[in-house]
Amino acid sequence: MQEPTDNSQMQSHSPDQESPAGNHPADPVQPGSVGENAGVDGNPTASAGVADTPSSNDVASAAKSVDSLDSAVPITPMLDLFRSSDEPWRMFFCRLLPGKDLCERRTIDPASVTFEAVSDTAQDELWVEMEKLPRRLAQSLVLPRSIRGYGSTGELVESIVALLRNHTPLAEKDCSLVAYWAIATWFLDFLPFLPSLVVTGPPLAADRLLRTLAAVCRRPLALADLSSAVLLTLPLNGLKATLLIRKPQLNRRLAALLDASNQPGYWACGGGDFNDLYFAKCIYVGEDISHPFITPNSVHIHVGGRSRRVLLSLPTDSEIQRFQGRLLFYRFVWHDVVAASKFQVSETKFRPEVAAIAQVLGMSLASEPHLQHGIMELLQARDEQSRVDNATSLDGLVLRAVLTFCHQANLQKVFVREIAEAANGIYREEGESLRVSSETVGHVLKNIGLYSRRLGNAGRGLILDNSTQSQAHRLAYAYDVLPPEPSCGYCHRLQTQQTEELVQEV
Repeated sequence: MQEPTDNSQMQSHSPDQESPAGNHPADPVQPGSVGENAGVDGNPTASAGVADTPSSNDVASAAKSVDSLDSAVPITPMLDLFRSSDEPWRMFFCRLLPGKDLCERRTIDPASVTFEAVSDTAQDELWVEMEKLPRRLAQSLVLPRSIRGYGSTGELVESIVALLRNHTPLAEKDCSLVAYWAIATWFLDFLPFLPSLVVTGPPLAADRLLRTLAAVCRRPLALADLSSAVLLTLPLNGLKATLLIRKPQLNRRLAALLDASNQPGYWACGGGDFNDLYFAKCIYVGEDISHPFITPNSVHIHVGGRSRRVLLSLPTDSEIQRFQGRLLFYRFVWHDVVAASKFQVSETKFRPEVAAIAQVLGMSLASEPHLQHGIMELLQARDEQSRVDNATSLDGLVLRAVLTFCHQANLQKVFVREIAEAANGIYREEGESLRVSSETVGHVLKNIGLYSRRLGNAGRGLILDNSTQSQAHRLAYAYDVLPPEPSCGYCHRLQTQQTEELVQEV
């Protein structure tokens, strides 16, 4: 194979070029083309607001490894689900094949892809699940009718960002982050997990975002007032759909099920059967930005009620189909590379949960190392906020109070009431009027893994032995509440370890 061409010389065809009618999937029931002759809206809109990353050896090295992976990993056939344009209610499977005259990934033309109609018996399990879908739900499932050229990966990202910018009141950086997340939904089956996209803000603004996401997510299904009982009876096994959920009153049981659906391998019983809960989801939880479902392992977006931009009407069906066709072709071209991706994000740069999010979003852009680094730049501010939230949380406050006693020479024990008094003292120093009780502090200690015991008739407390001191310092390191300057040997070891890890990365 020849070396992949430079980004500036990627696919020579127009980004919106559609596969010719003769190469479109043949409907097994009604043979012929299923591609729509939709109009082309021209070149992608300008700047996408993707975070720029300075040129570095890391980016150059990553680009070189992607090029070698591009050449080493062949494009394999891929089975996917289509909808007939002649009979919109009909869905069918079709196998996409790279064709005999295979070009490099970066220059492959959709016209070179051939299609093979697949009988429903070849995909029994998924087809049976599809047959179980309620008729109206099946009809509302957005599926591509053809494939289209997407230009380059950067152009694809820019066009999605432009779509979000034109139709939603999202902030510019949030448009980029949501675009990365939407692309990741097309590779759900190749990712170790996919975080929920949790949306807060006014209902009408959130509705605009959900409806616009239907154009760029894989197999989107819009659901309102979803309950855990309904979720467990939906026949979604193997469908790998993207659920666009509008549920301002989210109870704990449904929240737990949705959280479990971020990772593959979890099954839950409902409707007399066990269901695979792994799917992508965007959830509107209301206007409260402190909603308990907004966790560190989710991507939180707050969509404003007003925008200085003049927003366009919602995407049309032809516009939705253009994006669906382009993203399906992108999945076909790069699914093998994404599956083989070794993209890693160091946890010394981010908190573990933010590093995991950066990693899975970056894996979906395995063809563009500079975009992968752009994701890390976008998540940098979120990571810093996550660290602040941890340090100022009740857990972080109690740990800071515990450390004040750990750093007192020759102190062998401390009572829970003394830790509560120290925590309240920290609150006062920071100008807060809040107060915590001894009972609350006792619960916090137990929850974070510092177990108090009865210390005679004076009450419960901690024995400040080596084990407790070591555990307290490890927790303080995780919560980013260690003092700036080492106050003891435990502090020194942990801070030295962090410095060495940073030096090794550089």
